[in-house]
Amino acid sequence: MNNKMNDDRIPPELERYLALCERIYERMVETGEWPWPDSPNFEDVVDSGDNDNGV
Repeated sequence: MNNKMNDDRIPPELERYLALCERIYERMVETGEWPWPDSPNFEDVVDSGDNDNGV
């Protein structure tokens, strides 16, 4: 029986996804888009407590 839960290898789909994420991150660092500037203003923080969408 082949039990994928006991397999320590990362599935190829996940490896491709992580490689894509890494390339996007590296490109953003090169172009200066990362890191995103954090806002020092508390008023800029989004509060989802009043959101009716159940977020």
